[in-house]
Parts: sequence; C-alpha cells; structure tokens
Amino acid sequence: MADLPSATVTIDDEASAFAGGTGYAVVMGCVENNDDITPRVFASTKSLISQHGYCPAVDYVAHHIEGTKKPVIFVGLPKATAGAVGRQNSTGVTGSCSISAAAGSNGVLEEVDAIVTVVADGTIGTDLITFTLSLDGGVTEKLVRLGTNNSYTIPYVGIVLSFGAGDLNAGDVYTFSSTAPMWDGGDLTTARTALGAQLKLARSFVIVGDMRDSDDADDVVDEVNAYETSNDRFVYARVNVRDHLPLATAAKVTKRAVGTLSLTFDNTADTVVRAAGSWIDDGLVVGDTVTFTKASAPNDGVTIKITTLTDSTITSTGATLTDEGPVGGYTVDGSPTFTFDAGADTITRTEGNWFSDGFRVGDSATVDGTASNDGTRAIITLTATVMTFASGLANESKRSDVVTISKGETMAAWVAAMDAEFADVDGEKRIDIGLGRLRKKSPITGWKFRRPVMWAASVREYAHDVQIPCWAKKDGPLSGWSNEDANGNVVEYDERTDGGALAARFTCARTYSNGPGGPFIALSLTRATEGSLLSRTHNMAVANVACSIAQAETENAIGQVLVLNDDGTGSAASLALIEERVNSSLQVGLLQQGAEGQRASKAVWRASKTDILNVPGATLNGVLELLLNGTLEKIQTRVRVQTAG
Repeated sequence: MADLPSATVTIDDEASAFAGGTGYAVVMGCVENNDDITPRVFASTKSLISQHGYCPAVDYVAHHIEGTKKPVIFVGLPKATAGAVGRQNSTGVTGSCSISAAAGSNGVLEEVDAIVTVVADGTIGTDLITFTLSLDGGVTEKLVRLGTNNSYTIPYVGIVLSFGAGDLNAGDVYTFSSTAPMWDGGDLTTARTALGAQLKLARSFVIVGDMRDSDDADDVVDEVNAYETSNDRFVYARVNVRDHLPLATAAKVTKRAVGTLSLTFDNTADTVVRAAGSWIDDGLVVGDTVTFTKASAPNDGVTIKITTLTDSTITSTGATLTDEGPVGGYTVDGSPTFTFDAGADTITRTEGNWFSDGFRVGDSATVDGTASNDGTRAIITLTATVMTFASGLANESKRSDVVTISKGETMAAWVAAMDAEFADVDGEKRIDIGLGRLRKKSPITGWKFRRPVMWAASVREYAHDVQIPCWAKKDGPLSGWSNEDANGNVVEYDERTDGGALAARFTCARTYSNGPGGPFIALSLTRATEGSLLSRTHNMAVANVACSIAQAETENAIGQVLVLNDDGTGSAASLALIEERVNSSLQVGLLQQGAEGQRASKAVWRASKTDILNVPGATLNGVLELLLNGTLEKIQTRVRVQTAG
C-alpha cells in the first residue's frame, strides 16, 4: 500500500531543537460562552468578548493586543473545574445585614481578592446604600451604588453579592476571594487537533490556567510534542505554576437574625421558636452554632448547635436552655461550626470548602481560638468539608467565627515545593513554566489583578522578533507591571532577593539592585536539559523557525525527479538543487539583517549523499546545522582606582 508523500524534520537534541512561526500566539483558556474548542483569529478584544465573553484568557489577549499590536489565535476551552467563592469573612460587618458572595449564572470566571467597604449606611431595600469595591486586594477601588437593591452583580467576573434584610453601618467590611475555572487534558488534545487541521503557524501556545501539579504540565507537554510528531508543527508552550499560599484562612462567616424577634425558649423540647420571620431566610442552616444575646436575660450568652431547623423553630438536641418567653429584645447571631473529633483526628465544617479556602494535603494548618486544639499540624487527607491530621486533636465544637484555621507558605517553601512537584517535567524543551505573579491594570475591567509572570514574559516576547530575549535589560522594566501591594511594598516573588526559581528551572521576575525600579524577567527558560542552548526560550524560538523552514522547503522537493548515480544515490547536481532551495529560504528567514538583526549566526542544510533513492518509498535524509546567536548573561567589570599623580 502506498503512503502519503511527506517530509519530516526530526530534532537532534545534542545539536539543537526547533519550533515554528513568528507571528501568532495561540491562547487557550476556559471561556464564559461558546466553549467549542475552535481556533479563531482575533485582532481586537471587543470581537473576542463578543464571541466568548470574559475570562482570564480573554484578559490575557487584551494585554497581548495592547502590548504588541498583534492578533492571536484563540481557543475557548470548557470549564472542567468550576471557579469557586472562598474565604468569605463577614466579621467586620457590625450591622444586622448578612452579606454573601456566590457564583452567577455562568459560574465564577475570575480569581479575585475582594474587599467590600460600606460608605453610606442604611437599611437594605429602603435606603440609598453605597460601598466601595476592590477586587485586587485594595490596590484599586470603585464606588458602587447599591441603592435600594438587595444584590449586586459584579461585572465580568461572574460573582453576585447578596445583601440580606437588615442594616449596614458605615465602615462595615466584608471580604472574600475566588478561584478561576480550569480546563482538563482531554480538551487540550481536542484543541491541538483542531489547530493541526488549520494552516496557521504560531510561535507559542499560551495556556491560561495554573498548573496545579505535574500532571497538568504533562498534559501540556504531551500536546506540544504531538504537535510536532503528528502535525509537523513546532511550538513551545508557556504555562505557570499555582500561586504561593501565604494567607490561606478558613472563612469566618456570621449570620444575624433580623426583624423584631419574639422568641420562646423551651428547655424540655430543646427548641427556640420565633413568632414571625424565618430562620432559614436569615441564612441559618443545620449545623450552625447560634448565640443569643440580651443583657440580664435568662438565656443571655447561651450558645447552641442547630440539629434540626424549620422557618420558625431551631432545635438543639441536648441543649441547656432556660424556659422563657415569648420575649423580645434578643440578638441572634449564627455561624458555621467546626467540630473537632479526637477519635478520627478530623476537623469537620458545616459550611464552606477547605479547597476553596486554599488548603491542600501536606499543608501545615494552624488552629487558634479553641479550648483544647490550638497548634500547628500537617494535613494528611482533605475533602471539601473534612480536614484530617495524624493525631493530637481533642473533642470540641466551636463557632467558626471565633476560631482561626490558617496556613502559611514562605517563598522558599513554595519554590521548594514547586521544584519537587515539577521535577519530572525536566528534559522537556517545548514547555516554559513560570513561577510568580505580577500586577497590571486590565484593559477590560480596570482592576489590577495579580497575573502569572508568564503573561508579562509572553507580551514582552511578542513585542520583538523571535531572537530577542524577553529579559533584555535595555528594554527596561516590564511596562505597566508591578510587584508591589496596595501600600507600595514589594510582595511578589523576586529572584534577586528571594532566589531559588532559576535553580529550579522556572521563568520568573526580578528587580535590579540599582534600578530602574520595577520588575524585569530574570530569565525565560524551557525545561530542556540544563546547560543546553535550548533551555533559553528565545533560542528555542529561533530553532523552531529553522525547523519550520526546513519542513516547508523539503516538502517542496516531494515529487521531484532526481538524476541518480549508478549505485542509486542522488547525483551531486540534483541534490544541490534541493539544498539551494532550502538554504535560500534559511538565508531569508534566519540570516538576513532584519529590524532587530539576524536571527541566527549560521543555518545550512545538507542532503545525504549516501541514501539509496531508486526504490519506492525511499527516504532522503538531511542535516540542518544551526548556529544560534550568543546572548550575554554574565558581564564582569573591574574598577581601577587611581591615586593622585
């Protein structure tokens, strides 16, 4: 059976490695709408939002187009893992209104660090309440007029703020955070196949969505390698590891019953019955801990745990109540419950999600505010509601708003953890893994979100020709990007002062000792074998251009009839014609002086003189000798101080 004629370029790692075109970035990420995994070219953010709605990947494209003036190929992926709201904290709300955040109809679409601060107070539904909203940890704020509404849909990010009945006081503060949605590996395969079916070349895949572990990175490596072997295309992928976790804290959520309460306490029935209103509408659920407050009253300070619940009746089996009522004047505060179990060594929560709050197996969680369980322990297993330790817990049940369960992760511990997690991705030249975050104002939302460092590296890279490293000092700090918090302190990972990421083979940011101020890319690294020229991303890009040229021009020899020598090898004159075609294109694509210089120092393709070509299906082999330009990384200067005379 005859095979389809083809030409193949194979990479020799010892000589060098290769990757494709120079113009397009292929951007992949979860989308709000039309997650059909279809590659489309977009030259404007407006048209992209019209097609797919908002998501972090769309926001990257906005930065890319703004910074490079170049179009992208965009592939919208389904949301395999939904974004979630976590770390809600309403302990700063002194009014009777209960504030909560939840996913909108399209799910949570963005990673935010939100602060709601009441400016003009009043009663929900009746007064013109205003508040400031920050989604970037207080770096920027926007004034929101809630008016007489009881909810507010935050534009773009897919989160709805709900305000329960009651009052808000000026200065009340409510905070929460959220995670962004994530794709899965199967959808990357579909995307890569769809890209292979199109006739558009690209320099890199920019894949938006944190690599949670090496399995995610392996999914990416599989696809960029398959793009070469199955699709004869040559790219590398830019991705980023998960964020460091310095302030993961279990949410502190409080709820307050509102209205004029007429309560009846029944010790025999273990119940508290209200004459009007609804416990459920006030946000209470089974498992919550509830405290009743009224100065000098029989049940003042009584705290019970809800075992069953209806609109009118709280039942707390085994509770100690004093018969009383009907009586008014009580304040009723509820909160989810943490139950500490000595036998199972678990902390079980009645509401919320450990994962959304930022906890992971292997973390050291610190408990504070309990009678018997304060201390730091390592998490050995974790579900959404149950955290398990090896030993050391005592039986106890506590309101979650008076207990703090948190974890910390130093920069050094984070880098070490990421180094260990992604060690098995070493030796892969088609992936560049970034570590760290930087802030930049979104061209779409106006918020200064913390974004993966690979976003800044990619935008800087596409502003130049392929051979120019994105870490060239002369190009100055990364335009518009910041490594500072709301108070102007450098808080993001800085290779100059923190160290460790480059040794672990991650692309990362740095500052310079004597300025100018602002972040730079320290180095942009692939995971190629350490010491290889291909461990520098810009060298990989140049080699990829060489690979694409050789692929295209050797394909042009398909069907050519060669004059052969008596032994079946190609004659020197016939092979020279093919070599001339390939080398002419290499001269134009790599060796001519462009606006930013030539892309390589030498590129020569030579056909094999020993291949037997007088049989069907014969293969003509060739070797491309590529000499990459040198890039200065180390410069040493000696200062000679002269004495007078």
